Amino acid sequence: MAGNELLSLLEYVEQERGISRDELIEALEKSLASAARKSIEYGKEIRVKVNRLTGLINAYVDFEVSEGSTKGDYINIEEAKKLRSDAKVGEIVSKDIPKNDFGRIAAQTARQTMLQQLKKAEKARVFEDFKNSIGLIVSGIVRRFDAGNVILDFQKAEGIISSKDKIPGDNFIAGERVNALLAEINTSGSGPSLILTRTNRNFLRRLFEREITEIADGTVEIKGIARDPGSRAKVSVISHNQRVDPIGACIGLRGSRVKNVMAEIGGERIDIIRYDEDITQYITNALQPAVPGKVDYDHDNKMANVYVNKEQIKLAIGKNWQNAKLVGQLLGIRVNIFPEEETESLFEKQINEAVRTLAESLSVHEDIAKILVNNGFVTPEGLRGAEKSDLMTIEGLNEEIIDAIFKTIGKTV
Repeated sequence: MAGNELLSLLEYVEQERGISRDELIEALEKSLASAARKSIEYGKEIRVKVNRLTGLINAYVDFEVSEGSTKGDYINIEEAKKLRSDAKVGEIVSKDIPKNDFGRIAAQTARQTMLQQLKKAEKARVFEDFKNSIGLIVSGIVRRFDAGNVILDFQKAEGIISSKDKIPGDNFIAGERVNALLAEINTSGSGPSLILTRTNRNFLRRLFEREITEIADGTVEIKGIARDPGSRAKVSVISHNQRVDPIGACIGLRGSRVKNVMAEIGGERIDIIRYDEDITQYITNALQPAVPGKVDYDHDNKMANVYVNKEQIKLAIGKNWQNAKLVGQLLGIRVNIFPEEETESLFEKQINEAVRTLAESLSVHEDIAKILVNNGFVTPEGLRGAEKSDLMTIEGLNEEIIDAIFKTIGKTV
């Protein structure tokens, strides 16, 4: 390749790819040196220099000067002085490499290596340009489609929204501008550099920050997000200003703010939830539009048993358990939904168990134990703190029964 042709190519790549000429020349010098080393087995180090003004390429091989014969990495002193008159034993001298010594294979390798170096330099440039945008919304133009993936143009870089990162119902056309969250930057390997997503919960978070001033300035804080992309989402919020209603701020006048967010994500329905430090109240809020009758939360197992009226059971569960799953995802817990009648059945089981246990402890009939349990005396310890006069007022008990109970529990009458 003539020097002027190389300079023209470097100028074209610099303008089209945004990579400086110095970076390109450095990559070319490395690639040619690497290619030359594969075909030239002599010499300690091979160096390639590209003249910045003429585009001409010169290659050199370094030898260590020795008193012996010229072989491998060494050159004898007589040959060295022909290259440099003041050469001394132990010094390094350089010798031009004839162009025909590169060979056809070396030239092909140089092209491949240069392309690799160019891609590496380009990806490094893209990383520098976009590293501060990771986790933020970026906007690109749809250029083409590849096996269900969408390829976006960002002028100096390409981005990809894979099929799994598209919202169901996303149907883009070439030339359309698309918003997405920059998830990561591909700095190695082939393919587009910018990895994008529209299904990540943080994409929804950034949309709220962009649309709602109170969230952007920190007055309202998003505490959690759960999504079934394209279908439904739950966003929990809290206000750090008593005069600002977090739900009203997110919804906006006639729902204008939340509608703008929904329009960006294909009409995905969004439930705005009021965050609460009390986890049972938080679960109650999150289950909307259903209203639970009771919430039992197991802190150790991070599991909630929620009891709702039969008429609201479908609302609480949601289609394909969607509502319950989103609540679990939002709070990081497991949520079980039961008809409210089962609450009564569970309570009755607990009462019956307490009656049986107390009857055995006191050696009395279960009818007597039930009377005691119904009046708040569930354990022998509770009875030891009672006075005989207190028990005498309970219907169904008499002095003989009370004395027998006190004797059993070791209480002095």
